[in-house]
Amino acid sequence: MISVYKQIKNIHSDEKNKQRAYPICLILCTGLLFSCGQQKAKQESQAENESAEMVGNDKDEHGCIASAGYTWSEVQQNCIRLFESGIRLEATDGKSSAYIVFSPDSLKAELFFSNGTPNEILDRRSLPAGGYAWNIEDDDTKNIRLEDGIWTISQRQKEIYRQDKAESDDSLGKMQTLTYEGELPCADCPASVTT
Repeated sequence: MISVYKQIKNIHSDEKNKQRAYPICLILCTGLLFSCGQQKAKQESQAENESAEMVGNDKDEHGCIASAGYTWSEVQQNCIRLFESGIRLEATDGKSSAYIVFSPDSLKAELFFSNGTPNEILDRRSLPAGGYAWNIEDDDTKNIRLEDGIWTISQRQKEIYRQDKAESDDSLGKMQTLTYEGELPCADCPASVTT
C-alpha cells in the first residue's frame, strides 16, 4: 500500500508526467461524460418506443381504447364499438359512411361519420302521419327516418346516407312467431310417468 502511494506521489511530483497525464485525463473525462449522455438518450428513446408500441395504451379522456375499436358515445354514456352498437349507412355518393347509435330509450340518436365530420346528436320527434324522425328543430340539420325497413339520413329534403338492404333487420324476411299450447317439457324437472 505504501509503495503504491509513493508511486502516485512520484508521478505527481514529476512535471513531465503531469504534462502527459493532463491531456489523457481530459480525454477520459470527456469520453465518460459523453457516454453518460448517450446512455441517457438511449434509455429515453427506448422508453418512448415501448410506450408507443404498447397495444391498448391509447385511452382517450373517457377511457375508451381506440386501438380496440372503442369510441365514446354521448347518448349511451359509454365506450362502444360502432360496428357492434351502431347501424351502418353508406353515403349516396359512395364516398363515406355513417353510423347511427340510439340512446337506451331511443329519445336521442348520435351520428358518427367516417369522413371526419363532427358527431351530431338528434332528438326524436313524432311525425303527424305516425312514426318518428330524429332531428333538431332546424331545417339545416340531418334528419333520420326508418322508411320501409331501411334507415336513411337526409338533409334539406335530400337523402345523403342510406342503409344497405342486406344489413337491414328485414333482409331475412318477416319475423315469425311460434306459439305453444299446453305444458312445455322441463329439462331439470323430474320425469313424471303416467300410466
